[in-house]
Amino acid sequence: MKIKYVANAVKWFDKVNGNTYHSVCITRTEDGAKLHVSFRYGYGEHYRQSALEAMYKAGWLPSKYTDGSAYLYERENDYPIEWNVRDGKKKECIANGEEVRNV
Repeated sequence: MKIKYVANAVKWFDKVNGNTYHSVCITRTEDGAKLHVSFRYGYGEHYRQSALEAMYKAGWLPSKYTDGSAYLYERENDYPIEWNVRDGKKKECIANGEEVRNV
């Protein structure tokens, strides 16, 4: 298995309202390019779908993986994404999904 992408997901659970949120920062290993999935609602492993959709929209996945078939990309390509998932605070979850810009 050759890792082509590293996806760092942060999940936060809103105890007051009982909702789960996530954000993802994906790094392409060949050139270090980053793609950010901003803070959004989604429970379980929804962060995977959010990340794969963003990768497709950015042109990082071949066009044959459209309309919800992005999961096939992983299976057909020997799972080239390393998923790092952790629970964090709301502040950490929001920051993970924001692009850092140098001023």
